[in-house]
Amino acid sequence: MVTILYLTTFIISLSMTIYYLARNPKTDNLLVCFGIVLTLNGGGRFMLAVSSSLEMALFAQKLIYIGNCYCPLLLVHILTRMCNVRVPRFLTSLLFIFASTVFCLAMTIGILPVYYKSVTLVQSGDYNYLAKVYGPTHFLNTVLMAVYSAVLLFYFVYSIKKGSTISTKIVSVMSLLGIAVAGTYILQRIVHTNISYLSVGYLIVSILMVNIAERINMFDMSANIAASVDRLKEYGYIEFDNRFRYISANDYAKELFPEIVRTWHVDKAVPKSDSFLYTNLIDWAGDGTAKSKNIRFDDRYFDVNVRNIIYNRKRKVGYIIELVDRTSENNYLNAIKNYNWDLKREVAIKTADISHIKDMMVLGMATMVESRDNSTGGHIKRTSSVIDIYSKHLLPYCEQLHINAEFLQMLSKAAPMHDLGKIAIADSILQKQGRYNNDEYNQMKRHAAEGASIVESILRGVENDKFVELAKNVAHYHHEKWDGSGYPDGLAGDNIPLEARIMALADVFDALVSKRCYKEAYSYDTAFGIIESSLGTHFDPFLGKIFLECRGELKALYNEYAEK
Repeated sequence: MVTILYLTTFIISLSMTIYYLARNPKTDNLLVCFGIVLTLNGGGRFMLAVSSSLEMALFAQKLIYIGNCYCPLLLVHILTRMCNVRVPRFLTSLLFIFASTVFCLAMTIGILPVYYKSVTLVQSGDYNYLAKVYGPTHFLNTVLMAVYSAVLLFYFVYSIKKGSTISTKIVSVMSLLGIAVAGTYILQRIVHTNISYLSVGYLIVSILMVNIAERINMFDMSANIAASVDRLKEYGYIEFDNRFRYISANDYAKELFPEIVRTWHVDKAVPKSDSFLYTNLIDWAGDGTAKSKNIRFDDRYFDVNVRNIIYNRKRKVGYIIELVDRTSENNYLNAIKNYNWDLKREVAIKTADISHIKDMMVLGMATMVESRDNSTGGHIKRTSSVIDIYSKHLLPYCEQLHINAEFLQMLSKAAPMHDLGKIAIADSILQKQGRYNNDEYNQMKRHAAEGASIVESILRGVENDKFVELAKNVAHYHHEKWDGSGYPDGLAGDNIPLEARIMALADVFDALVSKRCYKEAYSYDTAFGIIESSLGTHFDPFLGKIFLECRGELKALYNEYAEK
């Protein structure tokens, strides 16, 4: 029965690894390594059970130690990523060195008496096992298991206390299973049993991870976007390494340029030729700098971009040539040139509709973020209305502020996006009743920088650069203060973009006169008094005085909201 148990765990481990590889075209390296190491561990236990010689048994025991030393280590790395915890590199290196030291000592079994003083192959019923006399260094394996247990216990507690980017339940279950596996080893040492149940524990963890692999990947937004783009017919990609040797291309690129399949070879430089692909793309992109241009090929129009491939946020490892088929858009624009005035007007209406739809989509995203925040219901709509009123009072000062009416119109359009970064903040923080502690407040402060990144990614290429920059500044810097005590960058005075200084007044005013879960609404007089007393510290004193001139209109606006 013991041999059958070991054989079953080995077969299931191997099957689960193969199943994961076959089911997921874009595999996770950590999960693959875990499956391989686990399979070696299970294979070693089965080999030991059926060993016909001591030499074969010793080899099997060394296979087992691959799993004993590295399975928990890989599990720790998987949980680290799932919990989005940044562990200092030297700590992970120390854990790897410790595990590798124990593994190297295990490799001396049968050669040196340092890990096992002596070892004998014993038959018991339908299986064999090794009778061992432990050497002076064997205690390190127990210490290693205890360290693994402590780390996994940390992740269990962390997942309950803080939550994570993946399901708290999944992290908790995996942590507890890992602790159970390590605990099983320590228990076996105490009771001196000859049957190992570790492989069963590892197997349960493996099955769980294979089954949640797709769910883990669902939370990797960049991978999901990349997978969606890869399926689009309008996008072609050709990849090169740092020395501009060909690496790969997607199906659309190969369809456009059949010579990629016919004459190019992986890890080889692209052969010179007078073809369109070589003369217009490869030769042009060969200096490795990021650049863009438009080309026409085979009656089709393309936007071409050369992008760097960056690993670990700093190391450039290669290049990608991106081709985006713009034929439909180009033909559409050419057709517009030949239409009469009525058709041009209709196109203008349709374009306005599209722009309106886009604006509504952005507003919808902002509203979705707001719906997750228990404390700011209606904040987006109210602050946008405040900006509209405030802009009218700023118009006479445009020359003094070095702005124009277009600037104020763009600011009104950008105002609803100022809190988009909250989409990156956990529900446990957004929906907390009451004030934040320091750690929660620091997490909440991330929304400013996150918002700038989101706004830029949404608008870049859709809106003009001037509006993109303004909207990004509104999201990024509306919590900066005139005296430099704000966040995220601690900017002060005129170093804070003008649009952010304007938004700050509208944002704070709404917060003051609105009820929040941690406070009652202040009266208008109290709110305006707080703003007036904060001129020169929190707010730009010149802009603040103009804002105070809006008192009557803002009172009427909020009274109207209150009636509704």
